Amino acid sequence: MYSRLLKSSALAILFALVFFISKGELLRYSTNNATSIVGEIHANDPEIIGPDKLCIVFGSIIGDFFGAGEASTDVYSWKIFDPADQLVFEGTGGAGFQTISYTFSTIGVHRIELVVHRAGVLIKEDQKEVELIQGPTPLLKPAYAICAGQELELLAIDPASPGFSDYIFNWTDELGNTISTSNSLKTGTTGNYSVSFHFLNQNGDPECETQLMTKLSASSTFTISASESSTCPNQQLSFTSSPEVIGDWSYEKSGGPRTFIKSGSSINISSDELDGAGDYKIFLTLGNAENPQCVQEKSVDLTFTPRPDFEFVGAIPSSGCLNPDGAIQIRALTQIDQLLVDGTSVSGSGLAPGDIVDLSGLKSGTYTVIGTLGSCINTLATVIPLDNSPNQLEFEVTDIQPEICTETGKQDGSFTIRIVNGSLTGSYKVINERGGIIRSSPVTNQSEILIDIPGGLYFFELFDEDICSLPKNDKIEVPSLEQVEFSIPTSLSVCQSYELIPESSQALEFTLIFPDLSEQTKALNEPFTLTEAGDYKVKGFLPNQSAICPTLKEFTVTLVEPVTFEPKLISEDCFGNRTYQADIFGIDPSTVTFTWYNDDDEIVGNGEFLFPTSFGEFKLDVQPAGSAACPIPPKTIMIEKPVLSVDLDFTYSKLCELGPGSIITLTSDRPDVITDIIWRRFDQDGNIENLPEFDDKYKITVTEAGIYEASAFSIIPAIGKDCELGRNSFEIEVSPDRVVFDVPSELAICESYELTPSTNQNLVFDIAQPNGTTVSISAGEAITLDQQGTYSFFGYNPDFDAPLCPEIKLVEVNIFQKITFSPVLVEEKCSGEKTYIAEIGNTDPSDAVFTWTNNAGNIIGTDQFLTLNSYGSFALDVQPKGSFPCDQKAIEFEVEVPVLAVVTSLIAEPLCPDASSAALRVEADLEEVSTIEWWFTDPNGVEILLSSENGKAEILAINEGTYEVRLLNQVRCLLGYDKALILRSSDSVRPEVEESYQVCPQFDISPSINPGQFASYEWYFGDNLESTSPIFKPLSIGDYRLIVYSEEGCAYQTNFTTEEECELKVIYPNAVQPGNPDKEFLLYTNYLIDELDLVILNKWGQVVFQCSETNLISEASTCFWDGTFNGKAIPNGTYALRLNFKNHAQNISQSEFGSILIIE
Repeated sequence: MYSRLLKSSALAILFALVFFISKGELLRYSTNNATSIVGEIHANDPEIIGPDKLCIVFGSIIGDFFGAGEASTDVYSWKIFDPADQLVFEGTGGAGFQTISYTFSTIGVHRIELVVHRAGVLIKEDQKEVELIQGPTPLLKPAYAICAGQELELLAIDPASPGFSDYIFNWTDELGNTISTSNSLKTGTTGNYSVSFHFLNQNGDPECETQLMTKLSASSTFTISASESSTCPNQQLSFTSSPEVIGDWSYEKSGGPRTFIKSGSSINISSDELDGAGDYKIFLTLGNAENPQCVQEKSVDLTFTPRPDFEFVGAIPSSGCLNPDGAIQIRALTQIDQLLVDGTSVSGSGLAPGDIVDLSGLKSGTYTVIGTLGSCINTLATVIPLDNSPNQLEFEVTDIQPEICTETGKQDGSFTIRIVNGSLTGSYKVINERGGIIRSSPVTNQSEILIDIPGGLYFFELFDEDICSLPKNDKIEVPSLEQVEFSIPTSLSVCQSYELIPESSQALEFTLIFPDLSEQTKALNEPFTLTEAGDYKVKGFLPNQSAICPTLKEFTVTLVEPVTFEPKLISEDCFGNRTYQADIFGIDPSTVTFTWYNDDDEIVGNGEFLFPTSFGEFKLDVQPAGSAACPIPPKTIMIEKPVLSVDLDFTYSKLCELGPGSIITLTSDRPDVITDIIWRRFDQDGNIENLPEFDDKYKITVTEAGIYEASAFSIIPAIGKDCELGRNSFEIEVSPDRVVFDVPSELAICESYELTPSTNQNLVFDIAQPNGTTVSISAGEAITLDQQGTYSFFGYNPDFDAPLCPEIKLVEVNIFQKITFSPVLVEEKCSGEKTYIAEIGNTDPSDAVFTWTNNAGNIIGTDQFLTLNSYGSFALDVQPKGSFPCDQKAIEFEVEVPVLAVVTSLIAEPLCPDASSAALRVEADLEEVSTIEWWFTDPNGVEILLSSENGKAEILAINEGTYEVRLLNQVRCLLGYDKALILRSSDSVRPEVEESYQVCPQFDISPSINPGQFASYEWYFGDNLESTSPIFKPLSIGDYRLIVYSEEGCAYQTNFTTEEECELKVIYPNAVQPGNPDKEFLLYTNYLIDELDLVILNKWGQVVFQCSETNLISEASTCFWDGTFNGKAIPNGTYALRLNFKNHAQNISQSEFGSILIIE
């Protein structure tokens, strides 16, 4: 909170407002010294107006100082120095700095300096001293709570404060009535009170005026509600204040000390947390630090009764069914008010520890005995046996099965009751040790009863239809299994996600069953991530064992939506005081919790608003109330140290006559905090011209001389900020000096011309072209002139600090067009001489300049025609006459060395006897050949041009005679020729082969075929070339083709076939008629037999004929015999024949036996 001094054009009124800051509250101290000097202050005379002395009461104080002057034109520069002459405040600005506020905290004399400029001219320097003195120590508290009928004495300040006797006090009630003028006030009335105090200075004016406020209210009245006035062991108790108040809860056992429980408006405790049985008081105490004589406390009584404990000493059986002559003997272990047998009228009372009582008149069966002590009870089960039990009730307990572990817990154990004497119709009952009925059921004609039951100790009782009861005397023990233990909440309110970690002292693993029945298993202390609402199950288990069973627990998840929030700056003043709000977008603030953290992660606020007193990265966390925290990181906000003033500076170019004006650039050390900029101009007569067209611009262009002023502001309406941060000004004048450069005033060019303005200065040229466009170049760079008309060269130095202004010059441009040209060969002679022309279309040769150059760049011609007897690279350039040369390249062309002769050979094939023609082919480098001519001269010497064959590199010679080829170039110069005489061949030699041959591929046996003597051979099986040898052995079965070539080059072809024959064969007659030349003996062999031996024997084993051959040829006939022995015909009859034959190549030997019949 602060106040400013307001000034009109005629009168300045001073209000110096001073504030004390304590515990976040502002206590106001004001001094009004203006009345005697108001009429003496002229609006245009700046000076420092403010208090001479300030009083520190709570550690710091804000003082306001007014600079007077003319706020609309003046610039105020303030400095404040502390008692050690250290600069502690500095600020410069316009109207926003006419009044400044500063927080003083150091005792001693401070010096305040003020410098005021108007239109850039110093008009005032002033300084003032302000003394800070220590004020009194305040004792009054902001609020007090008083009890009914209590009168409380309030003190304003500590009487030990310096100068206490000089202070003047005034107490007022909430209606403004003065009720005391001393340092103290006694009152028992609730309401609002204030006290103001001050002392008078030497002039009689109030100094150190301070106002304190307080509120008196009645202390809270409340009662305590208790869930129970008496309790037993292991019982939950709750105590609540009504209406709800916050205080300290404690208990006090009769005769013992008071024990603190916790603070709050209510508590929930277990009776086991108390100090055992006894009488207690439960207290709720409300503190009152400001008024210790008024402390509110309430209490309620509570009685803690112990459990009535007892034991069974023995039992007297019943003599028969339904006979009430059984009894139970019981010993009391504690005080017992009464013992009851449940379901009967049998009871006992008033037992002390150690007393034994008999409870009689009981039938046979199982019973629950109830002991009471006060409101507490205890139960135990027992049995009255039955003597002489009926046969039909006789039973035995068999097959006791223990509990077994299941996937999610454990399965009940069991035992079987076997009826000893047949079957039974009746019922049974099973009770536990405490007498609770666990199982009961009718039985119909059963001989065995299977009872599933959890592990534990039980009593069993069997009834017949007459309600005769037979209990089992001993307890039945069903072995039980432990289950793992862990804890989870039964319900969760989850925001987006929650990391659930089941708690257990055992090394468990857990399986979470999601609402969609999917599962996830994790080890102990590993979290499950919950993101969906619904019913969940958690199974805890010890892996790799079966002694301890799993446990399954259920819980419900309710999703809570996260809070959408954003920290937002909502207020900032010109002295750096800021207010931030947690924007929760319309949500009820009571449904969320706020937590603000400073740069050290310390909690600095828990409300919707934050008033930061430090700087750095702050964080805001907003969570739904009553829910697990949402997994959303806090929002960060950077609270920078406030910028209360900025430095402004200027850079500017020259203001020149040709414009475009001076460019003024505003710079600041903190442009990021500037939102608005205002420019003004002061002319030479002191008139002020506002320049709204330049608002908020850092760079402006001006065309008039004068003093220019810029003011920087931080104006943010959304947060109520409207502060001037700084102001500065400077003067600018027109400069008469210009840059220097030269360009020609006229130019005749061809299409385009590269013009470089001549200058020795670092210039930039903005060039306006005839078509209205503009280009820019730097000094030393060229512009392409390609438009007819006037070019405007505007030259300037781009250097911001250069002293010379721009200059402008004009260039008139006349454009000639390029001539389209090309070198064309127009004549070529057989001697190699060539003539070229410069082809220029419709251009008059007199308007052109011709330049022919060789590869060395030497000019060899300047006419339109050029004759060459040399060869190589040449170039032609044609330019328009009377213009700068066109920007073009000369056309280069190659004049190759002419080919005047070509080596020519005519290759002629033979004209074979059976051929219709022979091929003729010319061999030569035909690259330079344009025409091929063929000539024929017959045997009579007649020469004929074969015009139909012209241009061909190969032709067919049909007739015998002389053929000539001639090669001509494009100008029909003869480059080469050759001749060939063609005569038909008379060679009659042809290849000779059999039509067929026998071969044996299996043994690689075949005949060697020799077709005769020729120049070359080609043996084909089908289309495959098998050999090119003169002699060939076929090994494939099928058709062969043989092509041979004669020495003249003629080709001849013949065919033959091969047949497979791999068996050694011998053929001979089976009968011989001696003397008959047509029926004589003759032996035939195939080509596989190389050697044979023949023997013919008579029946006595005598050899009558023998023949041997060692070098047989293919399919030979041999061993001729005419049927005689020693020249005589042998007798008729059958003769034996033995034949041995061989194949040498495959080393095959065979024998054959037969007979021959000799006939007459």
